[in-house]
Amino acid sequence: MDKRTIKIVCFAGLRKYFGAETTVAVAPEATYSDVVTKLATANPEAKEVLKSCRIAVKEEFVPLNEKLKSVDTLFLIPPSSGG
Repeated sequence: MDKRTIKIVCFAGLRKYFGAETTVAVAPEATYSDVVTKLATANPEAKEVLKSCRIAVKEEFVPLNEKLKSVDTLFLIPPSSGG
């Protein structure tokens, strides 16, 4: 089965675990949740923060259970607070 390589741009505290960018290889029919699972497997220390992250594609948040769109770059955004 062919794998698809996805580039992930990480923000804020996620950079501690993955740097500014990382990649994962997933099956063509993978969901965004599958990407998060791959990241958690690659770095188990990040598992808790990954549970509350959101994924954006082309400046729009996407549901985790949705299949990957035909893009090569995802933006992984951890929760934040501000005033």
